[in-house]
Amino acid sequence: MSKKVITFVLVPLLFVAVAYLAYNVSGLKQARIVNDLVARNIAARGGKQAWENVTALKLTGRMDLGQGMAVPYVLEQKRPGKMCLEFVFNKQTALQCADGNSGWKLAPFRGRKTAEPMSELELRETADSAYPYGLLYNYAQRGTVIELLGHETVAGRDAVKIKLTLAKGGVRWLYLDAESALEIKIEAMRTIAGRQRRVETVFSDWQEKDGLLIARRQETTTEGDPKAHFFTVQSVSVNPVIADSRFAMPATASTGNRPPMPAPL
Repeated sequence: MSKKVITFVLVPLLFVAVAYLAYNVSGLKQARIVNDLVARNIAARGGKQAWENVTALKLTGRMDLGQGMAVPYVLEQKRPGKMCLEFVFNKQTALQCADGNSGWKLAPFRGRKTAEPMSELELRETADSAYPYGLLYNYAQRGTVIELLGHETVAGRDAVKIKLTLAKGGVRWLYLDAESALEIKIEAMRTIAGRQRRVETVFSDWQEKDGLLIARRQETTTEGDPKAHFFTVQSVSVNPVIADSRFAMPATASTGNRPPMPAPL
């Protein structure tokens, strides 16, 4: 083989090798940055060991439904992937619960007197509320894929923007404070009134409870609605005793097709 032929063969091979190495080095660098951010976030929120000791959380507070109406709520979360949101509206108790595999809802203020199964879409949209640890804790084991997107200014703070693709297909865009690594904002696309709309939630008023740091206020803005709606946490109970039956759908559940309830804030 002549030197010219050898050169002709080696040049593209070297180009491919360099490109391959550059791609993998870039990927490894991004992975290290992501892992560092996740570790810092978990440490800022109390530490991995503290959250590993959490089997359940119970939050109570007030939830803004719009038009000047704020109602009391109780949000219960239990490992693994169980949640139940209960609130009182017009003197009637509404529920939205999931047991880790399926979900159900009860909306008497809409004339629905029996529990009804959640749709796959509704169940997917409750994923954020089903884990007391947040979206980053054990993200790989939960099947979440993270992509680093860069920096943006959010609420006057330098924030690192990351994209999370959840195991069931949902996508979230999470903004972490570059200094503290705490969540500043999360964005998601939600189906509201049959249309996909961007929903943004800003976190603030972080307070410590039993070694855990929890945001006591969330303000949510939905595309097309200029007003922000709040969700406040007035009390936190760590590891309360919650029976699994709390999350199970009642035997008298309806199987008819009904309009979806709003996703938990």
